[in-house]
Amino acid sequence: MVSDARWILLAGLALGCGGAVVDEEPPPPLPAGARQAAAAEAVQAVATGPLSREVFSYGGGSRDPFESLLNQTSIGPELPDLTLVGVYVDLQNSARNVAVLRERITGRRYNIREGDRLGRLQVLGIREREVSFLIDDFGVERRETLSLRTSQEEETR
Repeated sequence: MVSDARWILLAGLALGCGGAVVDEEPPPPLPAGARQAAAAEAVQAVATGPLSREVFSYGGGSRDPFESLLNQTSIGPELPDLTLVGVYVDLQNSARNVAVLRERITGRRYNIREGDRLGRLQVLGIREREVSFLIDDFGVERRETLSLRTSQEEETR
């Protein structure tokens, strides 16, 4: 009785999974000349048909993720292009310290505070005569300091 139940279960699974054999005749083979003509037609359709490609575009956020980071002009100024012009220090509250930077090429002025970002530069600290930056070089971070020039350095230039 148990073996009969197993056979019925296996037969049901075979029928449910498409295991039943259906007698279908294969389509008749094409003559050799018709096969060559069909292949030539397919090649012609591919050669003259329109070529379709996927096109990606990005409408959200501030930066297109498909655009190269190396070719961007909006990365911001680089540290060698900046000159520290002045530092305003609040002795009671260091969060209100302000540093004034000037870009050498364009002459653009930046007033920055601790924690501000300027392109890839992040301001770590502002002291009396220097500003410390954390520079993100595409995943590698390094620290740099920009100092005020003394009057002797200005005279020699």
